[in-house]
Amino acid sequence: MSVVLAQAGLSDLKALATLAKECGESRWTEEAFYPGCRGDESEIVLVLREGASIIAYAVMAKEYDNCALYNIGVSPEKRRKGLAARLLAEGLIWGQNQACERCLLEVRASNTGAIGLYECLGFVQDGLRKRYYPNSDGSREDAVLMSKKLETQ
Repeated sequence: MSVVLAQAGLSDLKALATLAKECGESRWTEEAFYPGCRGDESEIVLVLREGASIIAYAVMAKEYDNCALYNIGVSPEKRRKGLAARLLAEGLIWGQNQACERCLLEVRASNTGAIGLYECLGFVQDGLRKRYYPNSDGSREDAVLMSKKLETQ
């Protein structure tokens, strides 16, 4: 079955929240996805569909003259197939079309797979945000801050 890129709409909120939970993102509820699904020009949720199922998503937002990757998730059984790279590449094009100068993101320091992906796509590490992410055991984890310069259209 082919994988199709689309922009998420309000009818996708439940499926997005379910997939986010499967990806370990308990804070990403239907309400969290709502701004990107309502058609607002400053935030977008891109999805990859396989048939009727959403198998991956990326939430992008414009923040003044930059864009930011707020969240990206791929169904656990669909990982390591280039889906996150495809979504992020489309998100970067969206940012360029919004006349953004850079794309910003933050990622858990322990998420070496994601850091490697971002570096392969041209992101550089800008610093750390100490003790940013909460862990289930009550401890906190550093966030790696990354950015990529965009070619504006």
